[in-house]
Amino acid sequence: MFFDFIKRNSSKTRKENGIYFLSLIISIVAFYVILSLGDQDVMMYLKTIESQAVGKLMALIPLLYTVSIFFVFFLVYFANRYQLQLRSKEFGMYLMMGMKRSKLFAMILGETLWNSFISLAIGIPISIFLTQIISLVTSRIIGMGIIGYNFRISWIGLGLTLLGFLIVQLGAMMILSMSISKKEPYDLIHDEKEEVQSIVSSKKGWVHLILGTILILVAYGLGIRFLRGIDFSVVAAILLTGIMGTFLFFKGVSSFISRVIRRKSHTSTGLYTFTARQIQENVLHNSSSIAISSLLILMSMMSFAYGIATITSIHGEGERSVDFTFEGEEKEIISVLESDEMKPYIESYFPMKMGNLYHSEGETNTFSWAAVVEQASKEKDSVEKENLMRDLSYDDSPYLISVSSYNHILQSIGKEPVLLEENQMAMYSSSRFPYNHELLRKILKEKPSVTVNEETYELTKKLYTTNLVADRSITIMYGLIVPDALFNEVVEREGRTDRWNMILEDDFIKEEGLMQSINKMDQLLNPTGLHYESYLASMGRQLFYVVAGSYTTIYLGLMFLIIANTVLGLKFLMQQRTTRHRYSTLLMLGASVKELCLSARKQIVLYFTLVIAVALISSIFGIWSLMGSFFIAPNAVSVLKLISLVILSLGLFSAFELAYIWMIQRKSDEEIKKLSEVL
Repeated sequence: MFFDFIKRNSSKTRKENGIYFLSLIISIVAFYVILSLGDQDVMMYLKTIESQAVGKLMALIPLLYTVSIFFVFFLVYFANRYQLQLRSKEFGMYLMMGMKRSKLFAMILGETLWNSFISLAIGIPISIFLTQIISLVTSRIIGMGIIGYNFRISWIGLGLTLLGFLIVQLGAMMILSMSISKKEPYDLIHDEKEEVQSIVSSKKGWVHLILGTILILVAYGLGIRFLRGIDFSVVAAILLTGIMGTFLFFKGVSSFISRVIRRKSHTSTGLYTFTARQIQENVLHNSSSIAISSLLILMSMMSFAYGIATITSIHGEGERSVDFTFEGEEKEIISVLESDEMKPYIESYFPMKMGNLYHSEGETNTFSWAAVVEQASKEKDSVEKENLMRDLSYDDSPYLISVSSYNHILQSIGKEPVLLEENQMAMYSSSRFPYNHELLRKILKEKPSVTVNEETYELTKKLYTTNLVADRSITIMYGLIVPDALFNEVVEREGRTDRWNMILEDDFIKEEGLMQSINKMDQLLNPTGLHYESYLASMGRQLFYVVAGSYTTIYLGLMFLIIANTVLGLKFLMQQRTTRHRYSTLLMLGASVKELCLSARKQIVLYFTLVIAVALISSIFGIWSLMGSFFIAPNAVSVLKLISLVILSLGLFSAFELAYIWMIQRKSDEEIKKLSEVL
């Protein structure tokens, strides 16, 4: 009978408080998504390519798990607190009717366990489905397709999810239920009385508002002007001024609202003054939680921005030029590639000759970028110009590339070869450094020259960026494509980096698909003992960086957003409940239920808008600083993808916020309608 009683109460709780139940499901999904990362299909594949890097990422999972427990605890705590506050009078009546405190505690604990069981029954399937979708989408985003996809369930992740969820759920409920069971029945029945709040003077409020605004502006300026990489002193200054400024701003913004009310109250009609005063009081009495919510939303937006920028900056950083690159003894490499087992799958292979300009004690080769630097100095001032002039000024031993080797790459992918006339060179820059390419192309239009051993060589107008090898480990920022004769003359054999590039047969790729064909060839090459890199391995690294750089940050961003909105919404509903007598008074004075619901809905919209607006403004400057400090300028294709992802993210963010506001408004309407029924 007692168990049936618990089941009925649990069912009633889930129906009447969707926010509470939703928070439980979200916490389950949050735990499993991060814990199952190592067992997802995409990560299982990456372990075969980047085991060391993946191992480092997996070592961070316990930290992310701990952070998730910390944040989810507050999510569940606030949801449970509101849910128990709604039932305060019910608990008081139980005690007055003779229920023992231990039985009340057991009842609350039993309901918690039953709701946990229902949440797990819903949350676990959602989590498993979501992780599979994430794995597939991640592979699709990076352009890899599906290589041997298998449905996987992380049993360790599942076990730790259950453990973490029960720790959070039972921990929050133990704290709350113990405090409830210690209260006297009278206190529980009259727990809705309004708390006495300290009043902040208008003058002090304006001081807080102005000082907070100044500190926030200082944080903006520090981020844009001085944040260049991870400088802990600058980061600490930004965090200190930004956080203090946000808290002071929300502590003083009620004075601004008060001034607006005084200006418009004499001309306003209906419940304008009541609505505005309720907003003012909400902001005044909950300024700390509002500031925390705003900062969490800001952190969410920054996390989303970092994740999106990671995807766009890595994806499409270079086209496929060759499929495999070998390093080692020429005879050994050729003997393997000419074998009967390999030959049917290979279209061509060739040496990739490249190396630095050689210097020795007996013979010194001289070099100068002076004409290029001079031409660069005539361009419009920019960070790219400053960096280019500095780098070239100190580079007296540039990377040289044999024109015949480079032409072999271009011809294999259907591009026009480099044609060098007498005393002419071409400039090369890796596709990983697109931020300086526009400036270099402008400079090359003027046909500047370089000097090698006092002899002048004119640079062609075209900048070449096609990748030299299958792997991205060789990334030349500024290099020169030179005639073979000059290459052999000024690049010493011992200082030369000779690798062998190999391209797979077209029919083999069409039959198997690019990824599957490279994967099959990789299996054939593994037993040979050759040292090589493949295009697939390079793509695997890109995929790893997408997973490590975007998966975790987007996950944290979503967590921050959910927690911020939950705290914000529940704080409003708690404040509304403590001031419910005001709504009762207005009902007795003739206000309709519809008018009060409309007033509450306006309060919720304004309440959320204020917090989100501050976070949005801060995020503009935060993302500006982030992009200027940690990311290079994307190319045209990446810009379009970035814009598309930003628009999609803003759309999803707006949809999420509107859905949450609607959910809080519905709950507010229900509370007001209950008051009218009592009257």
